[in-house]
Amino acid sequence: MRRMVLLSLCFLLMGALLAGCWSRRELNDLSIVGGIGIDKSGDQYKLSAQVVVPEAMVSKRGGSPGTPTAMFRASAPSMVEAIRQMVRSSPRYFYLSHLRVLVISEQVAREGIKDILDFFSRDNELRADFYILIAKGEQAEKILSVVTHTEKSQAIKLFKSMDWNKKVTGETANVYLDDLLSDLISPGKMAVLTGVEAIGSKKTGEKMSNALRNNDYTHFKFSSIGVFKDDKLVGWLNETESRDYNYIIGKVKSTVESLACPKKGTLDLVVNRVNSKIKGKVTNGKPEAKVKLFMEADVTEVKCLIDLNKPETLYGLEKELKKKLTASLQHVINKAQKTFGSDIFGFGNAIHRSNPKAWKQLKKNWQQEFVNLPVELSIDVKIRRTGTQTNSFINDMKKKEEQ
Repeated sequence: MRRMVLLSLCFLLMGALLAGCWSRRELNDLSIVGGIGIDKSGDQYKLSAQVVVPEAMVSKRGGSPGTPTAMFRASAPSMVEAIRQMVRSSPRYFYLSHLRVLVISEQVAREGIKDILDFFSRDNELRADFYILIAKGEQAEKILSVVTHTEKSQAIKLFKSMDWNKKVTGETANVYLDDLLSDLISPGKMAVLTGVEAIGSKKTGEKMSNALRNNDYTHFKFSSIGVFKDDKLVGWLNETESRDYNYIIGKVKSTVESLACPKKGTLDLVVNRVNSKIKGKVTNGKPEAKVKLFMEADVTEVKCLIDLNKPETLYGLEKELKKKLTASLQHVINKAQKTFGSDIFGFGNAIHRSNPKAWKQLKKNWQQEFVNLPVELSIDVKIRRTGTQTNSFINDMKKKEEQ
């Protein structure tokens, strides 16, 4: 009898544990938020949320598909209050688990981002796999309001474009929420975020006709990387400096480098492999850093007369690329030190790893130590392939002209 009672209790408890639908929300009751923009007016945060319209996202025959996304706006002193105010004009619950991008205006970034990030780090529905961007010289709302080509949602297009830029150009800082929070609390590395600009008219960009234009349409562009000091934006790296920054931290998967030919013209190299190591040490109480960079590249386009059959020609190109990289990498390090005073490379973390005892003293005044930190560059370049042909047909055309 006792055994039967115990078994009955076990089954009842299991039934209670398996009842996992107590907090369910039906899909028809959800507004799926793909992107959030944060601007500011006085002491009020101006929130813009791009919500997916499921009926318009699904392609149907006949009739007008309608706008694939909707924008909701609200102003409040805090994030959570602004989001709750949006519900007043929405018939559905704002669901944040599928957030793809968080766009912060340059004004808000320069004033400080720690307060707004606290909400996003606490919300239990949010996943951390969304990109955080800075609207350079723009309102964040303008970036999200553009009706785009190729993708029905601007938030999804921004997310996918960030992924492709990481793979192809090496000029963006693909930063998730967890990455940003880690940099903000680290004494040995400062944060960076990618800047995005809207090119064209905001009024035109908000119309469905913008996505049907072949030219003069409003679009966005990733223009540079924003440098932070603590939680405040202090300046920008241009496109070349952004790529050099990514070289140093080892985040370039592929990009293009252009070199001047020995006599006249240029040739382009596709960088296929980059391996970077940052090391730190302390000598006689003084911190030092070293960047060791290895690069492999292929010749991809030749616009000059050059004999690529000769090994010495390739050696010469390797030497020129090494010289170019040494100068450009040193430039971006100097800019971070002298212009911004911000260790965006993580040299402090490298010194911490190599000498934790010395770091306990250095970290107290690391911003000042970083400004005068000597950084040694060790660069090794290999040109592996020249494509399906060695010398360009331009050489043959030149010979033909000379005959």
